[in-house]
Amino acid sequence: EVLLNEIGNAKIVLLGESTHGTHEYYAWRTAITKKLIKEKGFDLVAIEGDWDDSYKINQFIRGPLHDSAEVINVLKQYDRWPSSMWGNYEMVPIIQWMNAYNQNRLGKIGFYGLDLYSFWEWTGEPTVIEDTAIQHAIKQVRDFFSVYNNDAMIYADSLRHSGSNGSMVAKHLWNEVQRFTHNRQPKDEADFVLYQHAWLVFEGEQYFRTTIKDHVKAINLRDAHMAATIKRLLDFHGRDSKAVVWVHNGHAGDANYSSMSSSGYISLAQILRNELGRSKIFCVGFGTYKGAVMAGYSWNGRVQEQTVLPAKGGSWEYMLHKINSHNKIILSKDIQDNVSLNKWIEFRSIGAAYEGAAIYSRSIIPKRFDAFVFIDSTTALHPVENLH
Repeated sequence: EVLLNEIGNAKIVLLGESTHGTHEYYAWRTAITKKLIKEKGFDLVAIEGDWDDSYKINQFIRGPLHDSAEVINVLKQYDRWPSSMWGNYEMVPIIQWMNAYNQNRLGKIGFYGLDLYSFWEWTGEPTVIEDTAIQHAIKQVRDFFSVYNNDAMIYADSLRHSGSNGSMVAKHLWNEVQRFTHNRQPKDEADFVLYQHAWLVFEGEQYFRTTIKDHVKAINLRDAHMAATIKRLLDFHGRDSKAVVWVHNGHAGDANYSSMSSSGYISLAQILRNELGRSKIFCVGFGTYKGAVMAGYSWNGRVQEQTVLPAKGGSWEYMLHKINSHNKIILSKDIQDNVSLNKWIEFRSIGAAYEGAAIYSRSIIPKRFDAFVFIDSTTALHPVENLH
């Protein structure tokens, strides 16, 4: 309740995580999200996941009432590594709750993905659009990228050894869809999804082509795409709509107050604060002192439970643990005058690939986030595929 009161009239609430595989972060975000929808009228949830897989969840929760077994089954469609990030049992309660909440409602809650991965996967599915030029452009995209087995990382790696890339077919599809929609975001859902798909292909191809030349620029393109997708979804849902966003702390916090800014990085929260105004954005960071996490030792490696070692001395997590071992909700406004906390402090981050050595960077936490949820000891999440 303290956190919800502080969120106030924010239009977008970003809920972070210091890892992609911690049970407690999903449980807390579920509880917060349900309250935001019920008590503050939030209209949609957007996650750091693929658009296509997440849109299938969107259709699922807006359909007839489903039981938990059906929810588990639909979550299995998250098959891009690490599938456990969204294909897990921790997601079942929020998906089932949203499905039940949508029954007999005219304005149904939506569920969407923000990421650029798997950007051409949708081209293999039937389209309801009868425009022959668009159909041909979709086929060109499908044919060009088919050799990469729906793995954009393979596409990016191929560009290191070949001058051939998919920028022309991606741009052509985007141009055809812009022609079809008269260069405006459509109100009709089928046309809106086509518009989003074509834009996803255009920016997804650009992102992976850029990763081999300029890593910082590529990461910034990804966060800019996420921000633009959120704004498009808000426009689609209506002028007064509001969004809950589930992403890693790296996206959920303002990069201006992180050492990553010195390297030229920007973040999703930073973009949204700049473009919509700080009062409309509320950023919540999540962290832990120690515990366990579900992660792979390397990219595309087998996802397994690993130990999260006690945070290093002097870090943000270490300082919170030393105060006491209780879980905490910290409102940034309450520590603005605390010199020991309102300064550059090392802050831990663990990604999908984790070899046991976390990444520490420096942040001014009370400025990077509006609030911080600290769970002193955490446990690993439970992947769907590992239990069946």
